[in-house]
Amino acid sequence: MEAKKITPRLTQADYNAIHEKILNSAENLFAKKGYNGTSMNDIVKASGQSKGAIYNHFENKERLFLSLLEKQTILGLNQLRDSFTAKDTTIEKLKKVLDLTMANSTDCPNEVGRMGIEFMIAASRIKSLTSDMKDRYSTIHAFIRELIDEGIKNGEFKSDVDSKSLTSLLYATLEGLGLQYATLGIEFDSQRLKEVLLKVVFEGILN
Repeated sequence: MEAKKITPRLTQADYNAIHEKILNSAENLFAKKGYNGTSMNDIVKASGQSKGAIYNHFENKERLFLSLLEKQTILGLNQLRDSFTAKDTTIEKLKKVLDLTMANSTDCPNEVGRMGIEFMIAASRIKSLTSDMKDRYSTIHAFIRELIDEGIKNGEFKSDVDSKSLTSLLYATLEGLGLQYATLGIEFDSQRLKEVLLKVVFEGILN
């Protein structure tokens, strides 16, 4: 009687390693082929994993791409926190936020911006992603709002500043610039935009 083959169970470390391999393979493909140009079959081939293994980690391409965005968001926010010094004013911290945001939206290749838009359109049709997409927005929104609240608390900004609304306006402005750059190819002078934005938005709220 032929002995049964025993399939070894994956350890958590093995699972995590496969998860990262899939993410890294997908990230490289998205960078080369764009969001719409990359299929799950492409990711299966590039990662060396079976289709079943891919879907065991990610329910669809949109979920996979969102996982990459979430990973980049965490890395970006940690990078900003590490760049802040005890001597930085709130305005100086916000300048660093603008520097990183514009580098990722108006100073990057057009196709990178378009990839994000393609994803947002596709993901907006998938209800199971809505909560996580809102969570990512809330994480970034809260980070910026905390900086503005810090400026109010330490007396840099006027006490009656509506930090929630101001953060929403800043976020929408930066997203809009990225949209125009990605879809229309409009070239922006990022440094000049940052100077004008800081002057227009923050001059009126400085103490």
